[in-house]
Amino acid sequence: MSRATLTRDTIVDTTIRIIAEQGTEGFTMRSLGQALGTDPTAVYRHFRDKAELLRAVSERLLGTVTVDLPADAGWRPVTVEVCRRLRSALLNQPQLATALQFGPPLQPTEFAITETLLRQFRLAGLEQGAAALAYHSVIELTVGSAAIDAALHSLSSRERSQQYFRWRSVYATLDPAEYPETVGASAHMYRGTADERFVHALEALLDGIVPSP
Repeated sequence: MSRATLTRDTIVDTTIRIIAEQGTEGFTMRSLGQALGTDPTAVYRHFRDKAELLRAVSERLLGTVTVDLPADAGWRPVTVEVCRRLRSALLNQPQLATALQFGPPLQPTEFAITETLLRQFRLAGLEQGAAALAYHSVIELTVGSAAIDAALHSLSSRERSQQYFRWRSVYATLDPAEYPETVGASAHMYRGTADERFVHALEALLDGIVPSP
């Protein structure tokens, strides 16, 4: 690829493709240069370093999170929808999780997510400091939930159900004298889907942040 056709968009597109095909461990600036047909140093004419490149990748992949949100739905449904979309993006795009390990992208689409969530908490009646803490709470729950569920996300629904059954079975066979609560609750654990459990946790968190009048 000639220097004339090497653009930021081309570099980002190729980075996303490499990580999708080879995983995060297969992505290096050298492998990127090979895929682009150029010396890796040419990439640094467009991006300062790998971290900046991966922030641009996350910017691309976060672009749909705040698009076409339900109008006039109220602060809570919008907050839940944004968090659900962000979690889905994290689960479906391993590139995004890789990019976010360097911190917030500090780019327009991430700014849009931050602004949208902060606005919802302000609409809910929180002052700015409380709104900021609420923002951190829902973001950390969302990103953490995606990290926990990522390993099983690629499995089929049947395979996930089988894995949950195995986990319940292990809890059920523990010594009830030592783990009475775990054994007692074992039949109820890991029921439903990971998405359903996430929404339940998010709703419970929102109940604590903005208690019902």
